[in-house]
Amino acid sequence: MTTAQPSSQTACAAAPSVAEVEASCRLPVLFLAFSGAAWLCAGAVLALLASIQLYQPTFMEGCPWVTYGRLRPAAVNALAYGFALQTSFALALWLIARLGRVELAAPLGLTIAAKFWNIAVTVGVFGILAGDATGFDLLEFPLYAALPIFASYACLAAWALVTLHQRTERELYVSLWFVVAALLWFPWILSTAQGLLLGWQVPGVVQAIVAGWFGNNLLQIVLTSFALAVLFYFVPKTVNRPLANPGLARAGFWLLLLLGGWGGLAQLAAVPAWIPAVSGAANVLVIVPVLALLVSLWQTADGKIAEAWKDNATFRFLLVAAILLLGVTLRTAVFGGHWTQFTFFATARTDIVLLGVFGLAALGALHHIVPRLTTGDDELPSSGLADVAFWAALLGVLFVGIGFSLAGFAQAGVNADAGKAFLKDGVVGIAGQLKLVTVGYGALALAALAFLANFGLAVRRCCAACCGGAR
Repeated sequence: MTTAQPSSQTACAAAPSVAEVEASCRLPVLFLAFSGAAWLCAGAVLALLASIQLYQPTFMEGCPWVTYGRLRPAAVNALAYGFALQTSFALALWLIARLGRVELAAPLGLTIAAKFWNIAVTVGVFGILAGDATGFDLLEFPLYAALPIFASYACLAAWALVTLHQRTERELYVSLWFVVAALLWFPWILSTAQGLLLGWQVPGVVQAIVAGWFGNNLLQIVLTSFALAVLFYFVPKTVNRPLANPGLARAGFWLLLLLGGWGGLAQLAAVPAWIPAVSGAANVLVIVPVLALLVSLWQTADGKIAEAWKDNATFRFLLVAAILLLGVTLRTAVFGGHWTQFTFFATARTDIVLLGVFGLAALGALHHIVPRLTTGDDELPSSGLADVAFWAALLGVLFVGIGFSLAGFAQAGVNADAGKAFLKDGVVGIAGQLKLVTVGYGALALAALAFLANFGLAVRRCCAACCGGAR
């Protein structure tokens, strides 16, 4: 005998209401969102202090805890694990619950796991500042912080996948493709990299390959997938249209997973020549899935972009994030070779993806999700603070990306000319570009503060309504 599948009418009848779904998400999603924004502010401040030391080396020189070699990795890891990945969990949980028409499984357990994640990130950041960093990009957390992070993630991802399994809407929308891919991809790359680098301690050349592979996969697959999940949910919702050309989106999804993981090794040194060659080719080929995905989104919003930009704060964040995704992909494909090797050019790519592509998409989504879970509205209480957050974040990302890119090009020119003095032209001579980076990090900290203030207003209104007061 075979069991008949329930009809769509039965599934809809069994599905919880939107209010019930959002109520189940409220505690863990708001905690993750608030913590992520707080880490964005803290990470931006650490990065700001580190950038000052690039052109003012005597700044805070008397304290080894705040030297550049500790501040910069502490800032990047705070932004990657404290802000980006933690905010990704909030977005993933909310998208799974909303698109799956299902209440979140174990919201209290998710909140506890999120608290342990924050404790582990805090321990890791202080471990880096204390001098216990591993020395591998985006994997600098010492082992005593890395293991609790993995355990916390296992709990978060397990309950997210349980929620996905319990969904009443069985068809997976495009956004959930990217969410599931990222949720499964991250533990694979993290466990592999930590096992090889911190467990088995592979030899030096292999260490560089593994670290480069992990960093690229974290940026190109995991965080970009979360950003695309947000784009494919909110763009059709904002313009009130169904997704155009889902077949193109499907092709872009699989091609991104197939090609995206091969990049990131084009600028390695002292490795077999075929590795940078294959990686460089992958950097070029990944243009195809990115274009396919963005064309699908553009076809969906075509004709309504100007109207949505004017009327919807979330859409402004998303549009800029999509443009930055295309820009950083083309930039890496064209200039990400040996000419910009050992310069700030690679640093710029990390910050653009982390703070621009993902960061702007996440902040845009949170400007819709937070009020839905607090006041029940579609926008945060203060449109002025939302505008401050958008423009400060936009200018911050542009200043950081342009500043590091120009500094990288200047250093590349010095490296290519034996007649130039590196210290004079490649260090002192790029102080102007690096000051632009400092301003950019300050703007990003301001954007985080503006969002947190708006977050506080939304929670205040929610508490007033719960206590019987007027919103």
